[in-house]
Amino acid sequence: MELKKIDIIFVITFIILTILSLDLLVNSSHREAIENISMYPQFQDLSSGLLITFFICMIGNLLPVPTPYTFVVCFSAQPFRELNIFVPLLVGFTASLGCLVGEMGGYIVGRGTSELVSIERNENLKKYQQYLVDHPKIAPFLIYLFGLTPLNDDMITVPLGLIKYDVKKTIFWVWFGKLGLMLVFAYNLLNICMFLGGENWIFSIITLYFTVITVYLMLRVNIIDILQKVKEKRKQN
Repeated sequence: MELKKIDIIFVITFIILTILSLDLLVNSSHREAIENISMYPQFQDLSSGLLITFFICMIGNLLPVPTPYTFVVCFSAQPFRELNIFVPLLVGFTASLGCLVGEMGGYIVGRGTSELVSIERNENLKKYQQYLVDHPKIAPFLIYLFGLTPLNDDMITVPLGLIKYDVKKTIFWVWFGKLGLMLVFAYNLLNICMFLGGENWIFSIITLYFTVITVYLMLRVNIIDILQKVKEKRKQN
C-alpha cells in the first residue's frame, strides 16, 4: 500500500517540478526573480537574513518531504562573505539551529508515526533497527552522515528511537551534521551555491530533480538488504 502512496507523491512532485521548469523557461520575469534573490533588501541586512534563514531551515526540516531550504543559507551569507570571514559561520550556525528545531518539532507532532509510515515501512525500519542493535558503535557516524545531507533523517532517527538510543547523543549528532552541511553552503565551498538559484537557476532545477529521485529510491530500495547480500557474497567468495 505504501509503495503506491510513494509513487503518487513522486509523480505529483515530478509534475510540479516540470511545470516550474517550463514556467522559468518561458517567463523571463520569474527567472529574474530567482536570479536576483541575493540582491533583495532582506538579504542585504544581516539580522533579517538570519531570521529568514532560521525559519526557512526550520520549516524545511519540519516538512515530511524534501525541500530545497539550503538555498537561503547561500543568499544570506553571500552579501557578507567577502567582508567578514565569521559572518558565514554565524549564518551556518543559525541555519543549523533552525534545522534542529525543525527536526525535533517534526517528531513532536508525530511525523515519525504518520500515515506514510505504513506496516511495510515499519518492517523496513525494524531492519534498520536491528542493524543498529548489531552495530551500536556506528550509530554516531550514521546520525552525522544523515545530518550532513539535506534529506530527511527518518530512516536513521526513527530506528534509534525504537531502540531507545540516547536522545542527547541523537540531538547532538544530528545538529553537528546539519552544522557541517550549513557551513558548506554558507562558505560556498566548492562553489556549491551555483547549484541553488541565482544566475545558474537551471542547476537548481536539476538539483531538485536529483534530490527527489534520491529520496524516492531511498524509500523504495532497502539498503539493509543490499548490505546483507553484499556481505553474503563476500563470505561465499
